[in-house]
Amino acid sequence: MEKTAIASRQIFFLITPLIVIPGHFFLIKIFLGWAGRDTWLGMILGFIPGIAIFLALAYLSEKLSGKTIVEWSMEKLGPFFGRIATLPLIIFFIIHSCVTLYGYAIFITAVFLPQHQLWLIAVIFALCVCFTVHLGIEVIARVAEWIIILNILSGTFVSVALSPQKDYKKLLPILENGIEPIIPVALVILALFGEMIVLLMINVERSVPNAVSFRKVYILSFIGNLIIFPSTATGAISIFGVDQATKFMYPVESMVRLIDVGFIERFDIYGLTIMSVSAYLRLAILHYGSSVAVANWFKLKHYHSVNWILGALIVYLALIKFDTAISFYDFMEKYYIYGLVFSVVILILVLIVFIATKASNKQRGQPAGPKQLENN
Repeated sequence: MEKTAIASRQIFFLITPLIVIPGHFFLIKIFLGWAGRDTWLGMILGFIPGIAIFLALAYLSEKLSGKTIVEWSMEKLGPFFGRIATLPLIIFFIIHSCVTLYGYAIFITAVFLPQHQLWLIAVIFALCVCFTVHLGIEVIARVAEWIIILNILSGTFVSVALSPQKDYKKLLPILENGIEPIIPVALVILALFGEMIVLLMINVERSVPNAVSFRKVYILSFIGNLIIFPSTATGAISIFGVDQATKFMYPVESMVRLIDVGFIERFDIYGLTIMSVSAYLRLAILHYGSSVAVANWFKLKHYHSVNWILGALIVYLALIKFDTAISFYDFMEKYYIYGLVFSVVILILVLIVFIATKASNKQRGQPAGPKQLENN
């Protein structure tokens, strides 16, 4: 199958929309319902062991460079067992593609375009994503670079603009109900990190010796998201208070509406833009990963035909699975945590790849042990 590689530094711009969109728009309401004013503590608690997942992905990206995880599995396990082992991965990607598509469509129809049909929003959005995926991962990565930089700059502006309205005393008392309410938040954060396994479907190369190492890219991504996630929860609570914040369907959008810039009385367009472009990138990454995985599975030369067929399937599944926003959030609250399985899979893969690399080195008469990640 033909491959187009992206630079290691571009991984940062793919990770950010991949995990920020669920945390900012889909899960924050659920987190606030579970942990209230201690939501930010639950997020930090999830990030503490989560560093292991980021480092594990850095190691796997280094070792699998030039191959997708599906290709590697079929090579090591054989075509039959390799397909069986990677089928759950494909299903996982498709499920989260459906969740992202429907979550975006319900956001647009609920907040901005209530008179438009949800299916129409979903179809138009899916067509844009499929066209981008057809162009390739390099296009997705280059678009992500510009969008994420703009998101970071605009997000900083929003945070500063809302500072006068924040009262951090509303975050007190801390752990009033004990540690139990924040545990599910931490577990779902870890489950969210499991979605980054889709990055092992992307061919990433360090084109020059002094290119940024995978470890540095993943650590930088970890630090960036460690700042972003808790600030979302603390912002909503410090502005609205825990009782009011838990009532909002989209607390972040409600915060943005409070910004007044000159003749612009409400900053809704910012929320619409950020949600649209970030959801677009997240769905493009997941859909690219699932399309390439299916193409690898069937040993197809190109993934382009799979892209359009799978895109139609995702639209269909998303629209028949969820009836309303209530059913969508009910699904998220009950089943999102099962993504923890793939967080564990990432860690197990490190052990498997380590053993396979060690065995391969012995056969070649090379020193045992994995090649250490370079620190540039």
